[in-house]
Parts: sequence; C-alpha cells; structure tokens
Amino acid sequence: METNAKNFGNQIKQIREEKGYSVRQVALNSGMSPSYLSRIENGYRDLPTNKTLYKIAKGLRISNDDILKIAGIVDGSTQLNIVPSKESIEIPIYGRISAGYPQGAEEDIDGHIQVDQNIIERYGSNDLLALRVDGESMNKVIPNGAVAILAKIDTADISNGDICGVIINGDSATLKHVYMYPDRIRFEPDSWLSEQFKPFEYSKSDIDNGEPPVQIIGKLVEMKSVF
Repeated sequence: METNAKNFGNQIKQIREEKGYSVRQVALNSGMSPSYLSRIENGYRDLPTNKTLYKIAKGLRISNDDILKIAGIVDGSTQLNIVPSKESIEIPIYGRISAGYPQGAEEDIDGHIQVDQNIIERYGSNDLLALRVDGESMNKVIPNGAVAILAKIDTADISNGDICGVIINGDSATLKHVYMYPDRIRFEPDSWLSEQFKPFEYSKSDIDNGEPPVQIIGKLVEMKSVF
C-alpha cells in the first residue's frame, strides 16, 4: 500500500515524540529548518526525496532502511511515491549583508554552496541567498559557522516563529525568530547562552517611520553545516 504524505508525517512525529525529541532537535541534527520539518510532519508537503529522507533518519537516529520503509518502500530497493533527487545548483555564500537584496557585495562572498533543485523550483534561484552564520545567538538551531539558505518572500507569508534574516538600522544581517503583531514586531534569539542574548521588539509605528529601519531579507528554508 502506498504511503501518502499525511501518513508519513504522522509516523515521523510519533517516532520523534516516543524518543522525546523536539522538532528543533531533530531539525538541527538533520540539517534542515524546524519549519520545514514541521510541514513534513503535518503532511503539508509531498513525500520527501531520498536525500531528505536520509536527513530525517539521521535526525531521528534511525536507519536509512527504516525511513525508506516508513516512506513506502516495498523492499530494499523499490520506492513508492518518492520524488527522485534532482540536480543541485551553486549559489554564492555571503559572509555579511548590510544593505540590498539579493546581491550583497562582491567582497563579502565567502565561497559557494550547492542548493537542491527542489528548493530552487519552490522559491526561484533569483530569490535565494546563502548567508554564513556568524555568532551564537541562534545556536540551539543553527550553529555558528553554518550556512543559512534564505528565500525572499512576502512578509504576509511569514508565520510567527519563522527564522528570518533581518537587517536592523543598516547593520549586517542577523537571524532571529520573527513574531509579527498588529502593533509591534518581536525578534527572538534561540541560544543556549540565554543570559547573553535577549529578545527585542519595536513598535510598528516606529518601524514605519524608519526608527529604526528594519528590512526582512528572507526566511530560512534550509540550513547546512558547512565549516
């Protein structure tokens, strides 16, 4: 019997909860964003590619054979309903971004990284940006030195709790959980160093008046531990 996305997500969630793992823990160990894993668990996506399945297996600490069976493998080699992995493309990694999207500055390019074609197809190559994480303010979910893949989307498509790249007052981009309310925007770190990194927020009226200027440059869609 074929495994659909909803059934697959329910089984993944059950295994995670039985092991006592949070979504963020599994996502960090898998090398993907918590929001992306949540969408998989809730059945909002098609069945993942083999490459993503193996990432989930790593995060859940189960074998590749087990994850393939959960996804609908009849035996060790035959897949049902799993989209084959597609060719990736390369985009530049920026060490810092202080203004503008998506080019940044040529002198700030810190190498290049492969991005899977399914990410390209979902968001478009011109709306993707790779940013080298510099700092410990999000180290529970994104380690210092990792590469964050950001996608430019409308602010209306940002859900509270999403991790976004933000430029505040012209400083270099920082990653934070974003919470948007009718009267204010709140930015929250996610660090083991909770005493060092605190949440902060600004009123919508101040932001609308450019006090300070705030630019959300993109939403985290993938994280890669490339050092």
